[in-house]
Amino acid sequence: MSATPDSMSTDPQQIIADLRRERDEALERLAERTAERDEALEQQTATAEVLGVINSSPGELAPVFEAMLEKATRLCEAETGTFWTYDGEYMQATAVRGASPSFAEFLRQGPYRPQGGQLRLLRGARVIHVADMTQTDGYSTRSPLSRAAADLGGIRTLLVVPLRKDGAMLGTIGVYRRTVRPFTDKQIALLESFAAQAVIAMENARLLTETREALEQQTATAEVLQVINSSPGDLKPVFDSMLEKGVRLCEASFGLLCTFDGGRLQIAAMRGVPARYAEFLAGELLPFARGSGPASILAGARFHTVTDFAADPLTLSGDPHRRALVELGGARSGAAVPLRKDAVLVGMFLVFRPEVRPFTEKQISVLENFAAQAVIAIENARLLDEIRQRQQELRTTFDNMVDGVAMFDEALHLAAWNRNFQELLQLPEEFLAQRPDFDTYIRYLTERGEFGETDPETQIKRLRARIGDHYSFERTRPDGTVIEVRNNPMPDGGIVVIYSDITERKRSEAEIRAARDAAEAAYRDLKAAQASLIQAEKMASLGQLTAGIAHEIKNPLNFVNNFADLSVELLDELKETAAPAIAALSQGKRIEIDETIGMLTGNLEKIAEHGRRADGIVKSMLEHSRGSSGERRSVDLNGLIEEALNLAYHGARAQDASFNITLERDFTEAIAPIELVPQDITRVCLNLFSNGFYAATKRQREGGNSNFKPTLKVSTRDLGDAVEINIRDNGVGITPEIKDKLFQPFFTTKPTGEGTGLGLSISYDIVTQEHGGTISVDNQVGEFTEFTVRLPRALRAKMAAS
Repeated sequence: MSATPDSMSTDPQQIIADLRRERDEALERLAERTAERDEALEQQTATAEVLGVINSSPGELAPVFEAMLEKATRLCEAETGTFWTYDGEYMQATAVRGASPSFAEFLRQGPYRPQGGQLRLLRGARVIHVADMTQTDGYSTRSPLSRAAADLGGIRTLLVVPLRKDGAMLGTIGVYRRTVRPFTDKQIALLESFAAQAVIAMENARLLTETREALEQQTATAEVLQVINSSPGDLKPVFDSMLEKGVRLCEASFGLLCTFDGGRLQIAAMRGVPARYAEFLAGELLPFARGSGPASILAGARFHTVTDFAADPLTLSGDPHRRALVELGGARSGAAVPLRKDAVLVGMFLVFRPEVRPFTEKQISVLENFAAQAVIAIENARLLDEIRQRQQELRTTFDNMVDGVAMFDEALHLAAWNRNFQELLQLPEEFLAQRPDFDTYIRYLTERGEFGETDPETQIKRLRARIGDHYSFERTRPDGTVIEVRNNPMPDGGIVVIYSDITERKRSEAEIRAARDAAEAAYRDLKAAQASLIQAEKMASLGQLTAGIAHEIKNPLNFVNNFADLSVELLDELKETAAPAIAALSQGKRIEIDETIGMLTGNLEKIAEHGRRADGIVKSMLEHSRGSSGERRSVDLNGLIEEALNLAYHGARAQDASFNITLERDFTEAIAPIELVPQDITRVCLNLFSNGFYAATKRQREGGNSNFKPTLKVSTRDLGDAVEINIRDNGVGITPEIKDKLFQPFFTTKPTGEGTGLGLSISYDIVTQEHGGTISVDNQVGEFTEFTVRLPRALRAKMAAS
């Protein structure tokens, strides 16, 4: 250091010596600072160059590791360097620099399990720094890696640092000297810096690889879906595409896709299979040998992998198929993934590698994804095949049907038709080819005069209003052809319209009807005798006995009525003739004669009145015994009831101008037509309506409640195999003691002279005997009475069963 002014020497020689010494010290310090600067600059340059390599090689670790190793060995003044990666079980030398040929060959024979200093790094050591390799425990205990490093590589001093992410070791980077010369702290820190950069590069590569793999999988999936869409029902191109993608994405060399029918595993597609092994497999069914992948999958395993077929027990046992796989196919590692639908095995993927490199969980997932797609493709193909078969059957059925059939889809566009439909309606091919909608179709027919003189829009509106109903109607063309049209709505929308030429059927029906009428006229006596026998067997009804009594009473009753009327006339004549003589009598006698004549006149009027009532009873008896012979046909139930209700109401109004009642209707819409005798069911309804009118107005008259409104409610219900009619009045009700007698002949709840007691009995016979239905009554005295009539659709089956 320089002298202070107080101690400064005055000797010139001393002063010069001090100045030279200070200069040399300053130059030395400058050299040190320059060296440190150059070293830092070199390290920064090396780091920048490594980052440049990372940026220029996204996802590629080999050039990054090579660049890092070159910089690390140079900056750390080492002759040799290695990069090791660790997969959780094995260490693999992925980059080597400056190694002797024999040591490099040894490293290429890996992977190796961790040993020596690598084990200490796995246990958490920050760094491994060995001054002399030949003096380590690994060398003395003949650790293969330590011995090879020293004996083959000539390594004496080594420095190894780990590559760690989140505490897990991903690998190591090491630099080595062939002389015993330990590394400095700066060099250790520099190597740790390179290790940190390597971890970042590996993580970037992992993320990029995962992104690339995900993109490849998505692309492959999309391509497979395109193949599925372009090959509906054809599984061969789908299987080939799936297998190609699966083999490539799983880094396999060849693979098989097999289908399973419950007993046999058959090859459906092959990819990259060696020729000799493919020849062996030709025509073969894959076996389920114990310990094999197929056997494991059949037992329910999610997947099955083999690390090394050559060392697998099944191969060592001499199984011929396994030996062919190894010897002819060259397979060492393999994996099997099932195709399952609802836990049922329908096939499997089998992929193989010629080297010992197990398939990863991620690669298994790739195969599982393709397996799921394969199952969907198989199911789609099965469904499409069924649809095609059904379409072919439907087309065959359509074409073989005598009737014309047209199907409109849920959007009411013409979807299918048969030849008979086209010919029956005389529709041109070009019109049908356009697949017109329902409105266009009806408009075309209307304008052609198919529906007679009617407006197209009116006809469209009328038919659309019933588009969801089961109904049928007939129409006669100008040429006399009779066409029956049946509308059948589909559960999921759309309709099927059936056209039938029933001209011959109607002509035959007319002929049969005429013949039947003639036969009935020729065999009326036989029918009457037969009816008498049947009615005689029914002890619960009066039957023929009622008819006989009625006939027997009819003649004397006619005499009584006629002579009663005649007697009234004779009595009037008597009064006129005897008037002069009576006038000459005393007043007392005249009064007595007038009273006698008045009494006789009243008696005769009562005789006539009761005679007319008896005549009405006789007529009802005859009507009851006669039964029904009406023609059964398909009718709209709601329309029939509405017509009967109006008839009953206006009939009551005609008899009594003051009659008034509230009518309520609750008709279920879209009731399909039902076959019945409309006149007889109308008769039943009229009788029940009349009884309801009577009960409701009676309550109004007798109740004294001015706010009471007589009401009759009529409702219908569609029960599927039957229909139901409910008639409810708010009248006086029926007492329990007479409820069980309602349907007996001649029993009536009305006052004398207001009812014959045969209406409900006749109604009961019409519903139960003629139509196979039921009629029941529910009521509450002073509140309501409700009759329920249930009519079955399948009359013949019901009557046969009864």
